[in-house]
Amino acid sequence: MIRYYTNRQLSGRFNINLAKWKRWSREFLPPDPLGGHQSGYARQYTQDDAFTVYLGGHLVADLRFTIPETKRILTDLSTWLGENGFYKNSGVEHNGVDDIFKMIDIFEIFICSGTDGSGNQNGFTYAVRGIISKKSIKVKGYAVEEVQYLEKILKNPDGKKDQDAFGGTKLLHITDIFRRFCNLLKVKLAYSVLN
Repeated sequence: MIRYYTNRQLSGRFNINLAKWKRWSREFLPPDPLGGHQSGYARQYTQDDAFTVYLGGHLVADLRFTIPETKRILTDLSTWLGENGFYKNSGVEHNGVDDIFKMIDIFEIFICSGTDGSGNQNGFTYAVRGIISKKSIKVKGYAVEEVQYLEKILKNPDGKKDQDAFGGTKLLHITDIFRRFCNLLKVKLAYSVLN
């Protein structure tokens, strides 16, 4: 059974100003199928809709992406988020997951803004890192952290040439964001690897 949430419920749970939440939902979700401001129906959100808006808000407020950049990032990552269980009702089958992926505890996404030869931004490239283990070790008397991870590069989905010049890289702690989202919403983690 799919549960639905209202603007007021979500803005209260996430401690986000109601007007800001509504503005983000208008920016990051398709138009409400039940109508607009004048219809008399309040928008209702599935858990997946709420996560899209919450993630978009994080990209804008905390990582300082613009609204157009955030829309692009959400579009670019939507398939990967569905395939990896961050969307509960994505319709993507999670069968046949390799054993190595079952060992991943944390996902991080490096968001690299790509530029063409003249310095104009032409999209993003994403490096998805799946962390398998972290442990503190000593190297020549210094405390360091040893990390084992898998990494996959998601190319610019427009199919343009590989991006060799990056305007900047920002780190999205997607697993931490998702865990915080589920905790605040008081729902069980949909993400199968993290259960």
